[in-house]
Amino acid sequence: MYTKKVAYFSMGSGIHNDFLTYSGGLEILAGDMIKEVIDSYPLHPITFFHLLWKKGYAYQRILANGEVIDVEPTNNNWEQYVEDTGKKVHVKIFGHDVAVKIWKLKEGPVYYLDTDLDENHGFHNITHHLYGGAWDNSAKERIAQEIVLGIGGVRAIEALGLEIDGYHYNDGHPAFAGIELISQRMDYYRTMKPGLTENGCFEHALKYVKDRTVFTTHTNVPAGNESHNVDLLMEVGANSGLTREQMVKIGGDPFGMTVASLKLSSKANGVSRIQTLAAKKMWAGVDTAPDIIAITNGVHRRTWQDSDIGKAFMACNLDGIYNAHQSRKQEVLDLVYEKTGVRFKLDKLTIIFARRGTEYKRGDLIAREEAMLDYLINTHGIQIIYAGKAHRDDKDGKAIIGWMGKISKKYPNNIVYLEGYDIDMAQDLVSGGDIWLNNPRYLNEACGTSGMKGAMNGTLNLTTADGWCREGIIHGVNGWIIGDAKVEESWLQDQKDAKSLMDLLINEIVPMYHGDKQHWKQMMFASIAMSIYQYSTTRMVEEYEVNLYNHIKV
Repeated sequence: MYTKKVAYFSMGSGIHNDFLTYSGGLEILAGDMIKEVIDSYPLHPITFFHLLWKKGYAYQRILANGEVIDVEPTNNNWEQYVEDTGKKVHVKIFGHDVAVKIWKLKEGPVYYLDTDLDENHGFHNITHHLYGGAWDNSAKERIAQEIVLGIGGVRAIEALGLEIDGYHYNDGHPAFAGIELISQRMDYYRTMKPGLTENGCFEHALKYVKDRTVFTTHTNVPAGNESHNVDLLMEVGANSGLTREQMVKIGGDPFGMTVASLKLSSKANGVSRIQTLAAKKMWAGVDTAPDIIAITNGVHRRTWQDSDIGKAFMACNLDGIYNAHQSRKQEVLDLVYEKTGVRFKLDKLTIIFARRGTEYKRGDLIAREEAMLDYLINTHGIQIIYAGKAHRDDKDGKAIIGWMGKISKKYPNNIVYLEGYDIDMAQDLVSGGDIWLNNPRYLNEACGTSGMKGAMNGTLNLTTADGWCREGIIHGVNGWIIGDAKVEESWLQDQKDAKSLMDLLINEIVPMYHGDKQHWKQMMFASIAMSIYQYSTTRMVEEYEVNLYNHIKV
């Protein structure tokens, strides 16, 4: 079987803590995939293209009044991780030639595109901030960034002389790569098949590109599927020579980046089984959309599983797993003290909620039954660690982060919020909590890979049956399921899930933690056994090769 050479496009990637080309799950997933490809080289001939975010993503702080502010990070050490290829390409933005410098990751086949050059004058800051923040007009800024990624990425492949069989778009951001490929192919047909009409050139080029493109769709939340005014796309230059009519045929009006990516692809995948079912339903009206199959996300085991916990698991040593986990837990409690001055206790049940701050993830669910929370804290001394950050423009998400700061003041000895959530902190937290709390509103979570990382370390998932947890968590065996997975009105679902969460903590989890440590250890072992391969990037990349890339026509 011929292994296809694939170019993988993503807005960012999370590889190193101080290489700030990441914000959350989408980029961490890409970073884990990169590490898997590097580990297994040359088994998977995948080449990655991202933007080089010179100023990274915002560090968030909570002020005394509860306001959440974005602060410029100071630890972006990108220079130590990349080398200059000596190559540049150019893209048109608002009719101006914008130079794009190409950098390469020293460790492997990963290329970064950078506009932060003196010659670019007013356009140098396109690649400053991941997901924007440098321009007054956020829509224009985002389109410019996606032109650099998609159109610039295709031209970078040519400038580098890379042999590529097909293209993989991670979410809708790279869709303009397909526009550029169609434009180039139309030029080819005009020369080689002069008898074709313009429309014939377009249709042939569209099919040619579709045959060579695959797509991963992540979110089923409407706000997570970007769209743009077609006239604005034409003004900024995202059309790469295509007409307005041709752009509308590809992405609609307004131009949907996910819609375009589907129409440009021969095969697509969702990132968990249940998310794939929802995606099929959501995009059923998109004509010429490909079949959407399920390839559940995975995480890079060597990055996220503590080595001592992993060794104890391989030796089938339940006590060894527990003792190694307790050592990691103490390190997390030391981190809590270092950052907040609060001394948590090693023998108390410690719950961790750490993820992107957004309303549907319901970070405040555990506090909605206030009397029960009071009981758990005052009688059993449970401890809760919050961490995370919100998108800079997500007011509701920032309100959730602000709430985390306020609840920590109400229970100052038992609840803390840790600022500065990043890769290093996540590595500590996933291996150092007793419970990994994951309670998104049902059918909103695409996958939720942080819980996989916890599971690999014996941190037990307490979760709604959404994302990957619907597949992997067996109640009472390797974790616990909140609620009954029925889709209700939001307020009713929240009410039911809050009660279910508290019932589980009071009647099952706390009694077992304090009264039946052997059962707890068995669940830790079962959690690791469930996740160690099935939710790894090893399995994920293998599935990409077999079930997605095999559909690319060479």
